[in-house]
Amino acid sequence: MWLVTYKGRDKEQLPGVLLPQNKILNIVKTGKKCGVYTGITSVRELLELEDDLEWLRHLLTKDELWVTEKKEECQLFAPVMNPEKILGVALNYKDFCARGGLELPKTLKVFGKYPTAVNSTGGSFCPCGRRTTYEGELGVVIGKTCRNIKAREAEEYIAGYTVVNDISANDRIKEDVQLFRGKNMDGALPMGPVLVSKDEIKEPMKLSVATWVDGVKVQDSSTDQMIFDIYQQIEYFSEFMTLKPGDVIATGTPAGTALQHDPPRFLKTGQRVVVEIEAIGKLETQII
Repeated sequence: MWLVTYKGRDKEQLPGVLLPQNKILNIVKTGKKCGVYTGITSVRELLELEDDLEWLRHLLTKDELWVTEKKEECQLFAPVMNPEKILGVALNYKDFCARGGLELPKTLKVFGKYPTAVNSTGGSFCPCGRRTTYEGELGVVIGKTCRNIKAREAEEYIAGYTVVNDISANDRIKEDVQLFRGKNMDGALPMGPVLVSKDEIKEPMKLSVATWVDGVKVQDSSTDQMIFDIYQQIEYFSEFMTLKPGDVIATGTPAGTALQHDPPRFLKTGQRVVVEIEAIGKLETQII
């Protein structure tokens, strides 16, 4: 199942399902038509239901009652527009550390981003004169409330996966000797284009990850290069905080960020950044 947040004919942000026919299922109208409307108005609210998306799966069997819209006539947004928490992991790829001459970390290096950083697929980002870098990453979206979860149990609490670009201002990070300002510029977390439910991706730790800037491939790796896998990350975060449906974990970026090129490839006005993850899709951002 491919979940989206979109704006169609009604000019409202709505939760939808991207269908194979390149159409989007209007969940709200279809639910009303099928007599199972529950007042859901966002993907996050959908994930907060306690039935593991079974309500929606039931809706998808009623194809004769579907209300759909053409994808090309709709505007897509980040699949989860209002996450309560955005959690990030730094220095989490073996190839990133090798290229930078860094020792592999013994423990997770983490940070937080705020919802004001969330940006839509196909959206724009302004570096505001800062030295910013792209960071293509797998995004993990939590599907169930959890606390003190062990890695072996973590898969049960995942709703699905998306693509994120953890845009970071390297100069602010250097100035501050910490990550807060450098990670939290407005619009610095493009996300999308879809949230793919976990049942669609059998091996999330074997997905190709690539980033292009103006058609030049600058990152080319795989999630199997992670030092701490997605399940270990959920165990780590859930040990000290409650994770809730719709929370997003940006799981780390591979080699090839701006400072790992000579000369550095900081983002410039007019550039187009594309991050693609196997089985999920392409996330595009225009630098303005």
